[in-house]
Amino acid sequence: MRMIKRVLVAASVVTAAGVVPLVTATSASADQSRCVNYIGDHGYLVGPKVKGACSHAAWHAGSVVANPACLSGLVNIHVDLSDAQAACLRA
Repeated sequence: MRMIKRVLVAASVVTAAGVVPLVTATSASADQSRCVNYIGDHGYLVGPKVKGACSHAAWHAGSVVANPACLSGLVNIHVDLSDAQAACLRA
């Protein structure tokens, strides 16, 4: 299961890098809080690693794409991939 998550994260990184050429930033602190709160609300402990992962803002280029750095940061600390995806879209 862990290997599957890592493969999915790696595939997300490659896909996002090829699909999203333009990255625009939004209000980082407010959006980071939304990501962190989502993780906390779903039963995970929130600490510096969650806050660090959530500091990588989602990419906005026509549609919102979860930042691969956010995804991998959360998955590496054992956040379920679907929860990580939802949280990172809020970052």
